[in-house]
Amino acid sequence: MTLDAWIQLAVAVGTLAVAVLAIWGDQVRHLLDLGPHLNLSLHEPSGELVDIPEADGTTTQARYYHLRVNNSHRWTLATNVRLVIIGLARPAADGALILQPLIGPQQLMWRQASHHTTFSVVGPDDFCDLGYLKRGEHFRLTPFVPLNGSSGSVMANERILVELRALADNAESPSIFVEISWDGRWSEDTGEMGRHLVVKQVVLPPAPRTT
Repeated sequence: MTLDAWIQLAVAVGTLAVAVLAIWGDQVRHLLDLGPHLNLSLHEPSGELVDIPEADGTTTQARYYHLRVNNSHRWTLATNVRLVIIGLARPAADGALILQPLIGPQQLMWRQASHHTTFSVVGPDDFCDLGYLKRGEHFRLTPFVPLNGSSGSVMANERILVELRALADNAESPSIFVEISWDGRWSEDTGEMGRHLVVKQVVLPPAPRTT
């Protein structure tokens, strides 16, 4: 083949490749494992101490706990990402975990939600609120839609286990499990508070009972 023929062939192959990627780009990236890879983790288990403004002009302290979503394939953005509660369990009198009813995945609020879109495009890491403990009150999870009854709360001397996942249009993270337990006490000191309110990521536990 002449040089001119080789050039024409290369152009034809390139044109065909562009057409294939335009039509089946997502499928090709999936087959080659080039799509986004989402991973979810608990960010700073000690939480973040903040001052919350009250209606009377005063402030009340609260400690917020966050999740971090990471895309290890930053060259492919994960689109319409949301961090959701997949499952929630509480212990029975004998300590066995019992699943609480949820009507589908419950999306959590992004950190500084008033300045954040409802769905995120994740290349660099992004952060989401898991829940918070306000001084003088009890711990609350922070989904956009409050959970029924006391499902999303942790009172004094209670414990819950939460299954969480990051979902996107073109990716999904593995589930993680976060255990939250509180003895009912409050402290401004981060180290001491970490002994009263324990928020930790745990390995997959035995399957909770459904009844």
